[in-house]
Amino acid sequence: MRLMRCAAHGRLIGSAFVVFFVLALWLACGCGFFQAPPCAPSFTLPERDARQAGAMALYAKGILLENNAQGDTNANRQAACEAFRQAVLLDPDNRRPLEALISALTDDERYAEALEVLEPFLARHPEEIELRLEAARLAEAAGRIDDAARHCATLFALRPDERELGHALIRLYFQTGRVPEAMDVMRAIHARFNDAQSAALPVQWAISFTREGPQTAERALACLDLALPLRTNQAERAALLTLAAENRLLLGQTNTAETILLDACRLNPESNTAIMRLGAIWAARPDATNRLASQIHAVPDAYVERLILAATYQALGLNDAAADTLDEAYAWRMRQGYFPSQSVYLWHAALLERTRRIQASERILRCALAAYPYSHELKNFLAYQWAEAGTHLDEADRLVTDALRQQPENAAYLDTKGWILFKLGRHYDALQWLLKAAELDKEEPEILGHVGDVLKAVGHDSEAILFWTRSYRFEPSPAVEKKLRDHNAFPPPPTPNS
Repeated sequence: MRLMRCAAHGRLIGSAFVVFFVLALWLACGCGFFQAPPCAPSFTLPERDARQAGAMALYAKGILLENNAQGDTNANRQAACEAFRQAVLLDPDNRRPLEALISALTDDERYAEALEVLEPFLARHPEEIELRLEAARLAEAAGRIDDAARHCATLFALRPDERELGHALIRLYFQTGRVPEAMDVMRAIHARFNDAQSAALPVQWAISFTREGPQTAERALACLDLALPLRTNQAERAALLTLAAENRLLLGQTNTAETILLDACRLNPESNTAIMRLGAIWAARPDATNRLASQIHAVPDAYVERLILAATYQALGLNDAAADTLDEAYAWRMRQGYFPSQSVYLWHAALLERTRRIQASERILRCALAAYPYSHELKNFLAYQWAEAGTHLDEADRLVTDALRQQPENAAYLDTKGWILFKLGRHYDALQWLLKAAELDKEEPEILGHVGDVLKAVGHDSEAILFWTRSYRFEPSPAVEKKLRDHNAFPPPPTPNS
């Protein structure tokens, strides 16, 4: 009798599990919750467990619908999405249906909906890293940059050693116009890492904002204000000051820019960048050259002013006067017992070459190499000048080979080497160097033109025309135009995307 009671009790328990299974299936089919009849079993599973079971059944249904290749695919996807949504409603803390719903919405580019689904979960689980990353991506894709920044800020607070998170947060703050917050993140990154990369970060942003023009010049200046105290090297500080002056000019603050540029010149006389910019400023003023000449006569030590006068002449297109002024500045500097900077030598030689005073240019370059015997720039300049003239080719080859030892991947130096070999009659050797130069710098018209010339010399006319055509598109020079006309290839055919 006791055994019979036990068996009956076992059947009763089995029936209860059948009822529970039917309940789960009913939920999965979307029929909702049912009202228990009066004769329902006296025991029930806790509501949480029932919800979890129903959610998993709906999740399984959604997976089946997603993978169903029969019928209307779009309808199946929508039904799967709805099944996942109902599963999330039943069990909002279960990651599997939540991730499936987010994935389905993202596939349909419903980024804002996916974010709305994810936000409540993250509010309850702030420590979830991967899903918060997904929230930041969704927010940005939905154009909700403030929300993207909020999630990224939380992530960076959780993982301050992940530099890329900080970089992303800076970008998002700038996109939303929150410049002080972006500056604070840059400071935090530098305080944590204190390395060259963190010190370069505000400079990179300053360069980017400078390129965008006047509308972002204030942001560039804010970045430079942060960057300058991190630099102790005078040349680096001078470069940053020059960049700051550019932004002052973008804002129409010419007098402030001029003062900053003069400071940059005094910090680093080796660079011509600030001098050339000052020349452009003076060139816009009435009677600029006479006013500068008066200053030079009035000031005993007026070397910088002499350079500015030369730069002003050059900005006005008066290259002969600019070269003459640099001649005077060079002589004055030597009388003082100082060599000009390497950059001034290069500028002087280039102006003399431009005004067709080739022998004077060569003399200046030889003097420059005596003062700076390890300068690869001076060696290449003189070597190329000789290559163009077809003189001193063996010495030119030695000079450019020395320059290439210091900078073996410099396209300009490789071009010089190839052009010297071409002038020496070693056409196939020249072609190897020139093709490498063209590979490194695909948009330099002079290099492309040289490759074309050497290809023509070795009998590959069709390939030569291709290189001349590319050269002409980057810089329509009369010399290249004549070569194309001589080969009945002018005007060049349009580019594929034109």
